[in-house]
Amino acid sequence: MKPFRLKIVTPKGIYKETDIEMLNLTTLAGQIGILANHIPLASGIEISEMNYIQNGQRYIFAIAGGFVYVNEDETMIIANAIEAPEEIDLERAENAKRRAEKRIADAHDVDIVRAEMALRKALNRIHVKNAI
Repeated sequence: MKPFRLKIVTPKGIYKETDIEMLNLTTLAGQIGILANHIPLASGIEISEMNYIQNGQRYIFAIAGGFVYVNEDETMIIANAIEAPEEIDLERAENAKRRAEKRIADAHDVDIVRAEMALRKALNRIHVKNAI
């Protein structure tokens, strides 16, 4: 497969800039795969697992939403947050899951949408960490 440039940016700065053969992620419209010479695209990204193939090896990440832009020169991801499995603290993710579940259960004074988003992020991080 022909490689293409992937640039991942977070609020902290450039997370990764590398050449890859394929990118798989979940947009607001569903799961997509991106190869070199993909048609131009701009879409939101769901809180989900993202992976790419580089030199025949698959690398996975927990992505906390964001945007993807594909053009002829590169694919850029602007992520709210992104972590590789080795960067995920499983105990911290499980604690975040428990806190979010408790906030949802005690919903009388809580922003439910925010608590549900926190739960989705925690579950995604746990899933990616356990996938290795």
